[in-house]
Amino acid sequence: MATKLTFDIEADELEIFLDEVNEHMQVMESGILNLEQGANLDILNGVFRAAHTIKALAGTVGHTRMAELTHTMENLFDAMRNGAMKPNQALVDELLAVVDVLKALRDEIATQTASGLDVAPVLARLKAIAQGENAAPAAVAKSEAAAEQHVLLPEQLAEIARSQQAGKLVLEIEVTTTPETFAAAARLMQAAMAAAEGGEVLVQQPTMEDLANSRHQNRLWLVLVTSRSAPNIEHLVSGVSELATVRVQPLTTPDSAGAKASPPAAKPAAPAANNEIGADKTVRISIERLDALMNLVGELVTNRNRLQRVEDNLRMQYGKADEVAELSESSADLARVVDQLQEEVMRARMLPISSLFDKFPRIVRDVARASGKQINLVVDGATTELDRSLIEVIGDPLIHLLRNAVDHGIETPAEREAAGKSATGTVKLAAAHVEGHVVITIADDGNGIDTARVRRSAVKRGMITEEHAAQMSEDEAIDLIFLPNLSTAEKLTDISGRGVGMDVVRTNVERLSGSIFVESQMGKGTTFRVTLPLTLAIIETMLVELYHAVYAIPLTSINDVLYLADQEVSTIVTHRAIQWRASVLPLIDLRHFFTDLRFSNGVGPDPHRQAVVSVAWGKQQAGLVVDRIIGKQGIVVKTLSPMIGEVPGISGATILGDGRIALILDIPSLVNATLRQRRQTVGV
Repeated sequence: MATKLTFDIEADELEIFLDEVNEHMQVMESGILNLEQGANLDILNGVFRAAHTIKALAGTVGHTRMAELTHTMENLFDAMRNGAMKPNQALVDELLAVVDVLKALRDEIATQTASGLDVAPVLARLKAIAQGENAAPAAVAKSEAAAEQHVLLPEQLAEIARSQQAGKLVLEIEVTTTPETFAAAARLMQAAMAAAEGGEVLVQQPTMEDLANSRHQNRLWLVLVTSRSAPNIEHLVSGVSELATVRVQPLTTPDSAGAKASPPAAKPAAPAANNEIGADKTVRISIERLDALMNLVGELVTNRNRLQRVEDNLRMQYGKADEVAELSESSADLARVVDQLQEEVMRARMLPISSLFDKFPRIVRDVARASGKQINLVVDGATTELDRSLIEVIGDPLIHLLRNAVDHGIETPAEREAAGKSATGTVKLAAAHVEGHVVITIADDGNGIDTARVRRSAVKRGMITEEHAAQMSEDEAIDLIFLPNLSTAEKLTDISGRGVGMDVVRTNVERLSGSIFVESQMGKGTTFRVTLPLTLAIIETMLVELYHAVYAIPLTSINDVLYLADQEVSTIVTHRAIQWRASVLPLIDLRHFFTDLRFSNGVGPDPHRQAVVSVAWGKQQAGLVVDRIIGKQGIVVKTLSPMIGEVPGISGATILGDGRIALILDIPSLVNATLRQRRQTVGV
């Protein structure tokens, strides 16, 4: 049964605490990875500050093992800053392993459950590294002494200062037992009670509760306020049998030396403190509150649309009457304010994609080491902002694409050199804003996708016929990698397989109303481009009508709008199409796609009002035939109830200004389903 832990943190503070710990842990991990390229003072200062902050945060909630571990890392980083130690690949490996341990200890705070990790061997390894690297014995001794310092909370430091000012003695007591000691927890508990007989225990690590649950590392540390002498207290504690060591000495805090300085010496620090306060202009807010705020803004958008509809009706009835003009002015002002409010809320939901990209160098490094490859990861556009809800979901597909690029896209050093390439392969990860979208690119300079092998594998698995494979273009053949269960790998690995799981990648991207397409050239490399909307909450759409039912088409998917009556419709293998902009545009009649609208009440569409909305999905284009174009409108996206399930061609719904429900078309699934059905009807 898992051991429950208790930390000094309230439930409503936990999320903010974990966010801050995660932020500094990511800084530390990224900095450690950069150290592999060579020591840099800015990087070392960054990782040192990150470790120091995590130590303080861990100490604040009472996680002594986490605080002690980060303090030991802090000592190593400090040794590197002072030039007493130089980073190398082995040290980076060790430090990254320690970061993984820290993540497990962080999870203990989140779950209030012991992870079962023994930190003592990790600390021992770090201290051994310090001893092996530091040539000067004095430096080693200093490092070891620093590693044994314990974290004191501000209120504890204040209490210690008050006790010292009152003339009382404040002692630091450390007691250890050997691993072979029988009932070591009981011995340490007896030592704590013996010390308490001589005064007041201000701080105890581990606590009595921890000792009662055998949570200790054969060590007890106390801060005792007493009116007795240090030898007297040492005699009291030493009376407990089977203790390995007992050390009693006056406590020295980080502020002890500063207390002797004259007051004026502290004045120069005041401006720095003020600057620090002035620099802190941000506040953390929960995702739930942001979502609630976005929902309220969505209601405002809906009512703004409703007010505009009422205004239009009144203008048609009463023309430019004074009351109508006043209403129009008020409506315009309200629309402007709502638009600004919507934009600000959207910005509040935005995060730099660096919060996601910063996790990838470690993944690429680990996969490269496991596959015996040399990889140079180039990251560009990390400051590009994206809705935080999208960042949380897009991570897994990008990880899969990166692992594939390293494990199967990039060749081994020997293969690259034989092909006249550099032994080190390059993987580029980039993000950028392009026409209202965020485009994320993952490109490698590897061997590229062998379309002949992809065709053979698809035919072998019965996914396509040999005739269809022979007629396919290169782009269509590359697109086969997104078919479920397709793999061209001759040897499967535990890391990834080009094509294995790619259908899941595409599915997850399309669920975000995004698209993904691939470009590849044999011997040159492969590029994946993932296109995502900036947000999923409020989008601009084109409203269309299908027999008095309103549908919304996202503007980001629309290329053109034209009247069907103005076009010459042709039939290609029983399917209608038109010639548009020097290419063939296949038509999808939405009345036929949504079969219940095909002959609603026997009333057909007005051929003079029917329109074609040209949409694009990746490299695929199609024309959606609708009864009528209503116009452009911003809408609030509402998800469909789980009771309804997934509806092909529909991604959600919205409430219009007149109270009607409009369904939002899912262009990727609609186009994909239609074209797949047409391929099946022609026997390919």
